[in-house]
Amino acid sequence: MTRSRWILIGLLAAAFAFLGWIALQRPRAVAGPAPDDGLTRVAGAVHVHTTLSDGGGTPNEVALAAKHAGLGFVVITDHNSLDAKPVEGYHDGVLVLVGTEVSTTAGHIVGLGLPDPAYRFSGDARDALDDIREPGGVAFAAHPQSPREDFRFSGWDLPGSWGLELLNGDSQWRSAGWPRLLRTAGLYLANPRYALLGSLTPADETLRRWDRLLAVRDTPGILGADAHSRVPLSKRFAARFPSYASLFELARNYVLLPEALSGDAGRDAARLIEALGRGRSYLGIDAIAPADAFSFVAEGASGRATMGDTIAATPAPRLRVLARAPAGARAVLRKDGQPIGESGAAGAAGIAYLHDASGPGVYRVEVAVPGFGVPWIVSNPIYVFDEGERAARAARAAWPAEAPTPEAAQILDDLGPATSFGAEFGGGGSTMQREVLDPAAGPTGGPAARIAFKLGQPGPGVPYVWCALVSRARRDLSGRNGVVFDLRADGVYRLWIQVRDQNPASADDGTEWWFGSVRTSAQWRRVAVPFASLRSINPKTDGRLDLDKVVQIVFVLDQGAVKPGTSGTIWLSNLGAY
Repeated sequence: MTRSRWILIGLLAAAFAFLGWIALQRPRAVAGPAPDDGLTRVAGAVHVHTTLSDGGGTPNEVALAAKHAGLGFVVITDHNSLDAKPVEGYHDGVLVLVGTEVSTTAGHIVGLGLPDPAYRFSGDARDALDDIREPGGVAFAAHPQSPREDFRFSGWDLPGSWGLELLNGDSQWRSAGWPRLLRTAGLYLANPRYALLGSLTPADETLRRWDRLLAVRDTPGILGADAHSRVPLSKRFAARFPSYASLFELARNYVLLPEALSGDAGRDAARLIEALGRGRSYLGIDAIAPADAFSFVAEGASGRATMGDTIAATPAPRLRVLARAPAGARAVLRKDGQPIGESGAAGAAGIAYLHDASGPGVYRVEVAVPGFGVPWIVSNPIYVFDEGERAARAARAAWPAEAPTPEAAQILDDLGPATSFGAEFGGGGSTMQREVLDPAAGPTGGPAARIAFKLGQPGPGVPYVWCALVSRARRDLSGRNGVVFDLRADGVYRLWIQVRDQNPASADDGTEWWFGSVRTSAQWRRVAVPFASLRSINPKTDGRLDLDKVVQIVFVLDQGAVKPGTSGTIWLSNLGAY
């Protein structure tokens, strides 16, 4: 046998030995007593995509993978829809919840705890937060520091009590770089969990952003799996990589509940979502070591608080960190983002660390394990504030009250018998009542314009479906700031308002469509739409709405506003400009 063959055999033997060693790698063993805080920990994955958007597996496959990974719950969040709602509920012991990931002008927002609405999300970030908040849902900014600029969140000044994904699977692989990704791919078949662990990168900038939000208001943090189980290889082919189960085994959210799940899907779903929305949870990277036995509590004169809770700052509460932990692990206590204390290295007793709170502030814990560049555990905070600051923080997190509607300085159309608006519709069997005048349906018993619609179904050769109330009267709105009108409907829909101006370069009959969205309700309300809030997606936009060259005003329902097949009635009255 030649020397080169011996070398080849030696290299192959070494490679097989290395892969064998990789295959045997397991999460590190933990030691210490279980926490005695009286809380139940339920492991789950949030932010999962299926074949109903751009994922590789069906909702039922996701449920099965969650079962194999030992999860208690999994949250499906397909893009801009809740079409997986029919599968919501228990599947062989795993509670499947259905939310959505909304694409907006400020980045993506994950919404949980929503019913499946008839309307579509408008693409405006403030609209999305309102659409999630109004029915009682909770929102989280997705992949806030994504390396991909069009995914990166920019709505840091948006109102409300939304939270943040502190770790996101999509951002992780985009940040890893090709050498680490090639290593992950090469080791994946031997040990998926170990291979994926090697691709994790620190999320330091996201944690700094979180601390800045926490300085202002309570802000829950979660781990977003962003699991797709699909990597496109071409326009026609995609690899089922990495699997849902391997991602669910890599890292998890641990939700803290006062008692175990009951088996009642509706009740348990509400409890889980409420806990996630409060920050009564922590993140654990289970590929490093099992993270199901971590506790962070504060004990004071008023009782005991855990993650997501507020406790009085006086007298100073005692902070207690307990964990079954791998050897050498250390817990770092942070106040307002800065480290103020650290436990000793974990041994046979795990981690047991006490520290008196040093005044008002936001206290959270990160646990590090030697040999890893990412924290093993990141806790949600305990808020240590007296009543005045607690109320101030709650006020800063509240959704702002609706501003008074400006008075119309110019009547554009009373939407009565002499209205310039008419019905136009088309595509996929869309229909609309031709007579738009409803003589006594207005807010004070006067006339209103009626959109009595049924939106058709798009399909082959029918890409667009619409029902619209259209006025082609030319108007000079120079010096005006927006339009104002009365609005009511027989259901909750989203309705586009378009102000179209002249743009000779546009392919749309020389007009450019500037649009915004309003949500309807069953009661009459006065709605103002500022011109500055309207946007254009015209590839040949001239960059401005020319108010002296308005050629059309349109109220339209299409497949971007409501689901195809939706039918209903919307009334409008007293259209003016302010």
